Amino acid sequence: MEFRYDFEYLVHLIYCALNDAQPEEKPDDVSFDDVFLLGKEHEVGNIAFLSVQKLNNKPSEELYNEWQVFYYHSIQRNARQLAEYNALTKLLSDNKIRWTEAQGTITKKYYPLPEWRMMSDIDLLVDVENLDKISALMSSLGHKVLDYSENELNVFPEKGTEIEFHTEFFTEFYKGSFERYSGAINHPFEHAVPDEENEYKWVLDDTYYYLYSLLHTIKHFEYAGCGIRRILDLYILKNKLEDKVDMDYISAKLDEFDFTPLYEKLLQLEAYWFEGKEPECDLTETVKDIIMSGNHGVEDIHLRNALRRDSEDGINKAKRRRIREFLFPPIEHIYEGHPEYKEKGYSLFKCRLYRALENLKPSEIKRMINYFIRIKKSK
Repeated sequence: MEFRYDFEYLVHLIYCALNDAQPEEKPDDVSFDDVFLLGKEHEVGNIAFLSVQKLNNKPSEELYNEWQVFYYHSIQRNARQLAEYNALTKLLSDNKIRWTEAQGTITKKYYPLPEWRMMSDIDLLVDVENLDKISALMSSLGHKVLDYSENELNVFPEKGTEIEFHTEFFTEFYKGSFERYSGAINHPFEHAVPDEENEYKWVLDDTYYYLYSLLHTIKHFEYAGCGIRRILDLYILKNKLEDKVDMDYISAKLDEFDFTPLYEKLLQLEAYWFEGKEPECDLTETVKDIIMSGNHGVEDIHLRNALRRDSEDGINKAKRRRIREFLFPPIEHIYEGHPEYKEKGYSLFKCRLYRALENLKPSEIKRMINYFIRIKKSK
């Protein structure tokens, strides 16, 4: 097998770990350092290490030890997050707050080992009428609580994993250009049932969980990009759930809201990387975006995709609108970046004035100039 790029060898290492196969030795043109850094960036470096330790020609002792520490850290991180999750959900249940889940805490259960699926935050779905109660509860524990929208709370413990409370699969932040996401699936508790042992824990139907997982990956790809880990999620979930869910329903929803072309392309990439199946279309640009994205996407892809969505009357007009919005943003956008303005009830004029004063700092002026340059270069 020929590996021309670092990411190809990284995917090969993951493939071999998944299949308990002996990996091929690293070719001279591939850098172990770059493979390791790429694996960390995409949160799959821990899985790749299981193949690295089988190689005859291993990385330098220093890099091998660093990689091994990263792997053991993923185990420790999983154990810590599981303890945090158990304490959090017990707290919700003890306070008679209904909750369910639909992201990493479920997905990692389908991996060969849960620590293989690294998780950046804990996402839970709750009823909108419980948000104030949850906010007070989290604040009483000393956590920093931010409400970026009326349908979401972000909680930042001083020590521990960030927690996100959502009331819908796709919140107000993603409506507008993302309206078709909430149209395809929302209202989580309509698709869940109470757990047999805990009336406040609700379990999402497999079909809706699978549909949400697909749409969540597609949303990241369309918004700011998605990385290797999310394509690996597609492979894991397809193998575990495809025979258990109503694929006719899922296919109909993907067709209805125009997700099918991108879904099929991502599915072909998943099959190419992790099942060894040759793709039926050119995936070059798709792969390029995914490798550039890292795990959570990047600003350049976010900007490019936003301009493309907004370019019905031409890309140049879309660029001018983007610059105008940056200089004179609506109040809801300012509140997202400056929740303290919202707490103080600042008017639009006052928000823009204080924001302009902050932007007079040399670092902010440099950031603004770089942003305008990125807009100009976007295609």
